[in-house]
Amino acid sequence: MPTDVVKKAGMSDRNLPALSPAEQALMDRIWKKQPVAASDLLGLVNADRDEPITRNTLQTQLSRLEAKGWIAREGGGRSIQYRALVSEKRGRGRILKELKQRMFGGSALSMMRCLVEDGGFSKNEISELRKLLEEKKGGEK
Repeated sequence: MPTDVVKKAGMSDRNLPALSPAEQALMDRIWKKQPVAASDLLGLVNADRDEPITRNTLQTQLSRLEAKGWIAREGGGRSIQYRALVSEKRGRGRILKELKQRMFGGSALSMMRCLVEDGGFSKNEISELRKLLEEKKGGEK
């Protein structure tokens, strides 16, 4: 599939509609399993839930994602499958920018400080973060 069909269609990140938490969770599954049928998605979603969602609820969420330009359906009849129109990298970046702006006043440092102080990093993750920061530092000369 071509990279970022939505971007080619003229939809910038700024125009890309925000996702609800449920829509975001659904996008996570679509990015991992695409193209994917609604019945398969329903099984994936309900595997992690104490109270399963109905097929109608899933279909409503899929329709909203499609209307927002995040996904497209392919095929017809019983063979409809869903595919992301927004790449995982671009989509997660958009979600992260929103979170950074909403929760941290747009400050990446404040966001990272919160993550670090929360203690949510393993030794391996800290090592990888150091490496990323060094690469970024080296690229800004």
